[in-house]
Amino acid sequence: MELRQIKYYVKAAELLNFTEAAKQLHITQSTLSQQIKQLEAEINVALFDRIGKRVFLTEAGYEFLPFAKQTINDTEMGMQRLLDLQGIRKGTLRIGITYSLCFGLASILLRFMKEYPNIRIEVKYNTALDLLEMLKSRELDIVLSFDVGVQEEQVEVSNLYEVPLCAIVHKRHSIAQQKEVSIKELKNYSLVLPSVGLGARRALDEVLKTLGERLDPHLEMNDVGILLQLVESSLFTTILSQTTIIGRKELVAIPIAEQKEKMTASILTLKGAYPKASSIAFLNYFKEELDYTKTLI
Repeated sequence: MELRQIKYYVKAAELLNFTEAAKQLHITQSTLSQQIKQLEAEINVALFDRIGKRVFLTEAGYEFLPFAKQTINDTEMGMQRLLDLQGIRKGTLRIGITYSLCFGLASILLRFMKEYPNIRIEVKYNTALDLLEMLKSRELDIVLSFDVGVQEEQVEVSNLYEVPLCAIVHKRHSIAQQKEVSIKELKNYSLVLPSVGLGARRALDEVLKTLGERLDPHLEMNDVGILLQLVESSLFTTILSQTTIIGRKELVAIPIAEQKEKMTASILTLKGAYPKASSIAFLNYFKEELDYTKTLI
């Protein structure tokens, strides 16, 4: 039994599609099928039922899956430990981050890559909930996001700071000088809002639910960068976290008056997972950038 075969089996079991599994593994479908058949022959148990062009896990396939995943995870953590014993010289660091926490990311990455040139970095930008699922499936090492609104037993949450949900407007907007703004008042302006699933939208929907109110935006989308570009045109107002406007001198963030709880930025990691030295180094850089950023909020 080879670790490669176990990885092939796990990917096929997760997708229940040999064609897609082979594509994601960057191998041919025939290679995948052959390796899984060899694994089944060695353990003398069928892991998949093949019915026409479809595949299904057998009872044995279901039973073996968590042990196979644990074997892969333990091996990867062991290999990472060996790399760390050599210093932060090589390996891959996989980071998930939401747009609202991207401030200073370019400078952090430049600093990290200069200090650790042989570390390969993968950065995934997505919604908090999608990043959480990627973390749970061990596709990411760390996630930087606002509170996802759900509790996961296997996820460790380290809170960083709190910021208010804000109306984001151009500095020439009629409400730009206000200390806060109400939901009722925002109904008078042309709104472009983040889509359902984004952290700011989740916080906004909680406020609206409490008030028994609703907003009718002209546009909803999951690209915060484009939302901010629309607001920079001076025509629209959006509602996002305060940190999204850092570095955008034409924009102003005005706290929503009715918000009871601020948004909490957090670091998410898997409980029990080996903490890569590269992850620790990156987070140290991020926290240093955060300390500076607090002076701008």
